[in-house]
Amino acid sequence: MSVRTLAAGPNVELYGSFHLAGTELALPVAALQEVVNPPETLTAIPLAPPYLLGLFNLRGTLIPVVDLRQLLRLNTESTSAARKVAIVESGGVRVGLLFDATGEILRVPREQVITLDVPEGSTPMAIGAVLKLDGGERILQVLAPAVLLSLRDMPQLAQSEPRAAERRAHQGQRRQNVSFKVGATALALPMDAIQEIIRVPALQQSPLANEVCIGMLNLRGATIPVLDFSALLGFARSSGEPKRADERRIVVLHRNDLHFGMLVDEVASIVAYREEDLLPMPAYGGNAQRSLFAGYLAAEDSAGVLLMNAAALFANERVVALAAGHRDLYRNALAQAAQKRGAGTRQTFVTFRIGQLIGVRIAQLREVIDYRDDIMHTPGLPGVVRGMLNLRGVLVTVIDVRAMYGMPPYEDLARAKVLIVEYEREKYGLLVDSVEDIVTLTGSAQLTMPQAFTRSEGARVHNDMREAVELPGKGTLMLLDPASLCARVAEEAAV
Repeated sequence: MSVRTLAAGPNVELYGSFHLAGTELALPVAALQEVVNPPETLTAIPLAPPYLLGLFNLRGTLIPVVDLRQLLRLNTESTSAARKVAIVESGGVRVGLLFDATGEILRVPREQVITLDVPEGSTPMAIGAVLKLDGGERILQVLAPAVLLSLRDMPQLAQSEPRAAERRAHQGQRRQNVSFKVGATALALPMDAIQEIIRVPALQQSPLANEVCIGMLNLRGATIPVLDFSALLGFARSSGEPKRADERRIVVLHRNDLHFGMLVDEVASIVAYREEDLLPMPAYGGNAQRSLFAGYLAAEDSAGVLLMNAAALFANERVVALAAGHRDLYRNALAQAAQKRGAGTRQTFVTFRIGQLIGVRIAQLREVIDYRDDIMHTPGLPGVVRGMLNLRGVLVTVIDVRAMYGMPPYEDLARAKVLIVEYEREKYGLLVDSVEDIVTLTGSAQLTMPQAFTRSEGARVHNDMREAVELPGKGTLMLLDPASLCARVAEEAAV
């Protein structure tokens, strides 16, 4: 319900009533922005207190949702199917308060409003007044929004804004990030903070193992700790259906002489954003861990992505202790690995499947998105073009890569991804079976594919795959050149 159109008379005050834990409470309409249904999806906040249920995007504003039952230490059992979220604002702070149900809008004569005075020096109370209705037969306690929203544990959105010059400098610049899932929460890290992403190998037992450090692995001579990112962020492991083992990945981060790997449930995609797209994160309970997050990237019709601050992650005390501890224990091996890494050029590839494993240089990708059903099928396009996709106001030509190479159709579009590339100032999407890993190789020479292979009409790769690299322990990885593939589609469309 909207409350903006309501008005009080000269001697009448307006209140909205709500039900919570068997008690009817009231809020001043002046502080009550609107009442909405609980969002279907809330973005859980890492390291948040249990009463902070999560975040949702309300028309461009990030709203933290608070369970008043837990915050006020009331009975936490609720079976109500009519729950509502009251959006309350006071002093520039906007928060959603979860109630069991709404009541009514009350027009109360001022003489029936009894203000509760707080002795000087005492702690302000969350109940600021009492309403005496129906001749005193009905008593409602009035929540004091200013007091409620100023409680130590109440989340408050950061108000700081980048300087005008910095904001102008960032306008139009899209930054690439790798997004991944930890439980039901989507997080992302800047691409330049990630060394590589690998499948989960058999981990070695670490002498520094604890509830966060679940083991260690040897990555081309460097011994690095593997952290359970769910435990580091304070998430409880779901008791429901576990994630498929083949979807879990280790995201390897490297800065200066510190290495560590983060175990995540799945690597989702590559997302791009502009600085102005980020919504500020709420601060809550004086939690210093808020610095781990740079902001919230809203998504249409789904939960958004929490963008992590890589510098703050490397400064985290627990992370530093584990990464530095393993570095000091295995310093010689780490030095040898660093020496080997300096022996050649560092290149990063994204590996994906079109029947077999293929790679593409990460610099050639703009982003990676999930396959969507809203692709527009436009008449007159070449048969290898699946349709057009509206990506944030830009039309993307989606290429059916399997059809391009005369392969059987896709079996499972639920796991399919679309690699967004750019050719001749046009956006193209390459539909592939799945995205596997992000791999960084140092000093690995490119191998040129034999002419007999590239010219083979049966192979139908033409000039699309003219190079390959050697993956340690995995054999040869052919590299796709997206520009060559897009050029052939553009040429065919122009005929």
